Amino acid sequence: MNNFKSIIDSFEAFASQHPVIETFTFGNLSDTGQDKEPLKYPLLHVIPTTSTTSDQYTDFNFQIIIGDMLDDVKTNQVDIVEQCYMILQDFLEYYTNQLTTSTYHVITPVTFTPFLDKLSVYIAGVEASITFRAEGTFCL
Repeated sequence: MNNFKSIIDSFEAFASQHPVIETFTFGNLSDTGQDKEPLKYPLLHVIPTTSTTSDQYTDFNFQIIIGDMLDDVKTNQVDIVEQCYMILQDFLEYYTNQLTTSTYHVITPVTFTPFLDKLSVYIAGVEASITFRAEGTFCL
């Protein structure tokens, strides 16, 4: 089925089968890592953004954050951004090469930005704006 939940479930499925990703999270970034369990890195975090619907399709928009923890002196930022960019490429290949059974697809090109941020620890990585188009997602 082409709906919001199936797309989120596919993100989690991608993260769980990826050989490098340790954690999948969803929702408000400021809530990430608030559990008693510390986050394991690298992580894939998904933030839903404004979506659009028409009489033919629905475009679901997401901010995808792929990040990893920096070392204590923050000297590995470039290496982490490169690793996270490679994970982003794997993510896009998963959808563009039909490695999933979904009937929705990624609208290209995808825009991404390297980042450095602080959650409970300093992390670096890439943040991408991604649109998934689901054709005919209506019940009636």
